[in-house]
Amino acid sequence: MRFLLFGLMAQFVLLHPTRSEASAVIPFEYRDGFIWIKVHALSSKESLNFILDSGASASVMDLAQARTLGVPLGKPEKVQGVNGQALAYEVDNFRGNCCGVTLSTSLLAINLKALSNGCHHSIDGILGADFFRGRTVQINFRAHEVRLLENCDFDLANCEKLPIKVCNGAFCVPVRVGHSPIQWVRLDTGCDSALEWVRTKEQRSFSKQEPTEPSLSSEQLVTSDLQIGKQHYAVRTILHAKPIFSGEAGLLGNGLLEKFCLTIDEPRKQVILN
Repeated sequence: MRFLLFGLMAQFVLLHPTRSEASAVIPFEYRDGFIWIKVHALSSKESLNFILDSGASASVMDLAQARTLGVPLGKPEKVQGVNGQALAYEVDNFRGNCCGVTLSTSLLAINLKALSNGCHHSIDGILGADFFRGRTVQINFRAHEVRLLENCDFDLANCEKLPIKVCNGAFCVPVRVGHSPIQWVRLDTGCDSALEWVRTKEQRSFSKQEPTEPSLSSEQLVTSDLQIGKQHYAVRTILHAKPIFSGEAGLLGNGLLEKFCLTIDEPRKQVILN
């Protein structure tokens, strides 16, 4: 678990659609670098602690929690995550909601204990990219609210609009790091760092290396110039020698996204940062 701090001096105007209707407002707790949402399962008297993770291609339930709830598990299969492969079980009849919003009945059950170890309490599940599909989802970090918007007509004068491309089942947006060409990175609200980047041999545009945590070598953490749309930000960046996911240049996480009011407009294939 990496908790990265970086300096970013900027002021942002909250994004207010000129015309919109909120079909649901879901409160969340922002802690440990993650967006925590309460999920109510039909088979549980107590609410479950889920993380909203746009970087996960599918929604997930902790394997131990699934067994506690008595959820039938299907055949196991191998899935790829940031930290490597894991064994997952299909769940096809999950019944859950958050603030009246019905969640997908199809999940994967995976052991989330390792991810939970660095958090203030255990992670019972993850709401992945399927939660965003067919919806316009606004994440207001300042208000600690997720809003599902309808009939939106945004004023884009004071914000950056980026196109969405789906790679490996998750949403990717174009950015430029240093003097590299524009590349696609995963928009990852399940990542607590600001930027994780796959460095190429040709890149020479990073600033001096910085002190790192014991788990990272001195060559892996640097400050980089990140360009999003027309805006530039100096962000602390974790470097990877190999791609995290095939065809993707890295991860754009909450270490930067928390500075914005973030709208993922999947029907229009766009992301709005304000």
